[in-house]
Amino acid sequence: MDNEFDVIVLGTGLSESITAAALAKAGLKVAHIDPNGYYGADEATLTLDELVQWADAHTTSDLAQDHDFRSVRYHVEYRSPDILPHSKQYSISLSPSVIPSVGPFISSLISSGVARYGSFKLLGPVSMYHNGQFKGVPQNKESIFQDRTIPLIEKRRLIALPDDVPFDQFLHQSFSLSEDIAQAVMFTLAYCNFPGEATLMALRRVRSCLRSTGRYGLSPFLVGYYGGSGEIAQGFCRAAAVNGSVYILGRRVSSIVVNASSSLGSHDQGTVHRYTIELDGIPDPLRSSCLLSSSSHVPDYLRSQVGSTPSDTNTACTSRHQILAVARCIAIVDGAMTPPCLNRSDDTSFGEAQSDSFLVVFPPGSVDHGSMTSSVHVLTAGAGTMSAPLDKTIVHLSMPLLQECGRSSMDLLQPYLTTMVAGSALLFQVFYMQYFPPTPDKPLLDVMPDFYVLPILQPDIPQSVDHAAQHAESAFWHIMQAANPNFSSDEVKGFWVTGLATINDEDDLEW
Repeated sequence: MDNEFDVIVLGTGLSESITAAALAKAGLKVAHIDPNGYYGADEATLTLDELVQWADAHTTSDLAQDHDFRSVRYHVEYRSPDILPHSKQYSISLSPSVIPSVGPFISSLISSGVARYGSFKLLGPVSMYHNGQFKGVPQNKESIFQDRTIPLIEKRRLIALPDDVPFDQFLHQSFSLSEDIAQAVMFTLAYCNFPGEATLMALRRVRSCLRSTGRYGLSPFLVGYYGGSGEIAQGFCRAAAVNGSVYILGRRVSSIVVNASSSLGSHDQGTVHRYTIELDGIPDPLRSSCLLSSSSHVPDYLRSQVGSTPSDTNTACTSRHQILAVARCIAIVDGAMTPPCLNRSDDTSFGEAQSDSFLVVFPPGSVDHGSMTSSVHVLTAGAGTMSAPLDKTIVHLSMPLLQECGRSSMDLLQPYLTTMVAGSALLFQVFYMQYFPPTPDKPLLDVMPDFYVLPILQPDIPQSVDHAAQHAESAFWHIMQAANPNFSSDEVKGFWVTGLATINDEDDLEW
């Protein structure tokens, strides 16, 4: 029957979409459901008019009544009253990120064939605001040696960069780096959110950045067209649909019924469907042997009975810190913004200097009236990635918070926005808080191996997409084993099992 599946996936976030595409490619019958009318969930890409509707739906915070919330919550504190013309020409990400050129996510993009559904370009220069001015940051060894602002002895110490001490102490004590150089390493190579982050986590991010440099060009990062991660999530959903997956958007899950356990995955003898899901407005329920869900869609009565991705230090955003919230701002600026003053070396290309997609880092204490404890990331997108009309630029600002500070997102981010767009006209702004649920002290009980919950992606501009791919791979093997007990991962090569489709290993990204 059309309403019977091997697995039902709830939520179209990036992790869920990657997993659905892999399961469908391996030959499982997949139904993919999202109560939103768009793909991407918390990583969605919206047009400007959709963003306004989204903002208006999140103007009231319900956190005061729900201290034990389990999904990401939003509170929009301000938006501009007027909508700009040509609103559908904007592609605005709710969770902006960049793509490391080497790592699990880029491997999934290529191996799955999803790279063919999108276009990508190199991220422009990375710069840091320090001592009242913007400074370019070298992203590879060659650039370090060519940078005339770094003393020779500091260059040799930087090249030596590959315990549990804070990363800032590690840089000072082990390498005797000056404060300026240590800040550049901490916040624009390790992309630390806070001072004092654990050394092991920071070194892993440094390694990822350095390994990614040179694969496609000087920058270690790529950016996706049409808004980035939300568009890519939709690309994975498209790949799943090509392999037979069924998609239902804009329908709320009204109930999940768990039937008695039985022999799952016995395809040749007739599968007994363990899960029955009813959707608003659809008369016939959906049934499946396995259930895969984002944390946002798990009912409380099932939460203590499901498997989840185990805690892993490789995918933790910060080892020492539990992020409470992220203050965010999305602004649209009149004019095509280019990277701020970068102390350009002679080999800086004209293309780099004119890029409208670049990253700026504000370390703690770098701006008057700014935060003394959190860094701020600014990621821009414009017509160069088909994310905005000509002569318009989208500016994303984000500040992670460890605790409630009693200030609004607008109060927190306005000094950085003013510094960033000085001299440019602001056409549209929205300020909001993104709240994250507390991390469980211990993993959820694995008493229902056919029901799997993907963890919430933590805010991490350079690493979140790699975390999504790692979460998806763990979920894939788990569901494959539950759907077919005779399945063995030793029988296949890699995450992307060739089922109904074939892979051309020579395929690469479209530029």
